[in-house]
Amino acid sequence: MATFSIEKFKIETVFLTIKNLKRSIDFYTQVLGLSLIEQTTKIAKLGTEDGVILVQLEENTNALQANERSAGLYHFAILVPERKDLAAFLKHILQKEYPLIGASDHDFSEAIYLQDPDDIGIEVYADRHKENWKYQTDGQIHAPTKSLDVQNLFRDYTATWAGFPNRTVIGHLHFHVSDIAKARAFYVDILGLNPTIAMGDQVLFVAGEGYHHHIGLNTWNGVGIPSQEKGTIGLKKASLKMNKTDYQRLVQQGLVSHANEMVDPFHIHYQIVIS
Repeated sequence: MATFSIEKFKIETVFLTIKNLKRSIDFYTQVLGLSLIEQTTKIAKLGTEDGVILVQLEENTNALQANERSAGLYHFAILVPERKDLAAFLKHILQKEYPLIGASDHDFSEAIYLQDPDDIGIEVYADRHKENWKYQTDGQIHAPTKSLDVQNLFRDYTATWAGFPNRTVIGHLHFHVSDIAKARAFYVDILGLNPTIAMGDQVLFVAGEGYHHHIGLNTWNGVGIPSQEKGTIGLKKASLKMNKTDYQRLVQQGLVSHANEMVDPFHIHYQIVIS
């Protein structure tokens, strides 16, 4: 059991493997609302209006469709700065008549769920103020899944959606994994994230810096499922920002390669950025 908590932990960018770059750029800019920052023949970098890169797309026309009964990305989550931004986004998506797969109120946040043209899961959400989060008697964050009160959200609608504003970030990542105990051993005992929400052997949420969750882990696809094959559509890697002290600790434990990459027990790849 770890006796430390990681001091700094932020998700910077998600690197996605997709099948058709033009199709994905059209979705991520015209439907979702990210800004196209840089593009080459096979790669596109997208982000906020002030040039912060949140998503990097890499085209692989031979990419495999993700196996529904395997470990891997469930969704990546884009956190908007204010509730009014979420209201503007929802109204925009409804006007586009783009299909949603969910809209939920988790008490600590309100969230909208959809999928990109390659069926990669995306959550767009806004946090409630931390002083309004609720806690259970065991210290866990209360995390219900209720239907989003759309009419209440629209009370905060003030302006037409103009894309993701400054201060938008990748808020969290949520994965299908094969074993919650193995996930806890890596993310809590080794990496030093704090468990915030746990539901037996099905769900574990972990976070740094007092957040509700930076990483979500579930066994909803089954216990003992295999990892995704290399070259599969979905998350290629995610970049994480941490401080030098935590980075050096992970290096000493042999968890970080010479290329500053770290791989979890489910073959999820992270690129470490030192701040």
